[in-house]
Amino acid sequence: MAMGHNSHVSEDEPMAEMNLIPLIDIALTLLIILMVTTAFVRQPGVSLKLPETKTREGSPETPKDLTIIVSEDGGLYCDGQSQTDLQVQSRLRELAKKDLSSRVLLKADRNSRQGRVMDVMDMARQAGLTKLVFPTDPKLTGQPTGAP
Repeated sequence: MAMGHNSHVSEDEPMAEMNLIPLIDIALTLLIILMVTTAFVRQPGVSLKLPETKTREGSPETPKDLTIIVSEDGGLYCDGQSQTDLQVQSRLRELAKKDLSSRVLLKADRNSRQGRVMDVMDMARQAGLTKLVFPTDPKLTGQPTGAP
């Protein structure tokens, strides 16, 4: 009895369909690795410890705001880039030309010198910008007042 070509597949013939289970296993493993590693990726920029306060002022940051960072060693940063005093002054003047009602967010490390913070405030005022905001971190309730 002769059987038709398609009626029975012998064990010697190659399998015509692909097994997707190993492919799915690899894809899920890669997804898990990606999720775990992205949890440890930090934003580039400056390591900053803001002062802690129980109260907070102002509305959240907007793209219209200019954020200036004063690091612990007195360095100035705009948009994560190290800037000289002249570059910061130039940015402040540009912002003032566009919109005098723009805010300047001055993020100063809690250990930075007060004189350096005052220098940046003076630069903003000279440019004609008067809306200065000092973002802070929230103070935890059980923490003593003078804790670092």
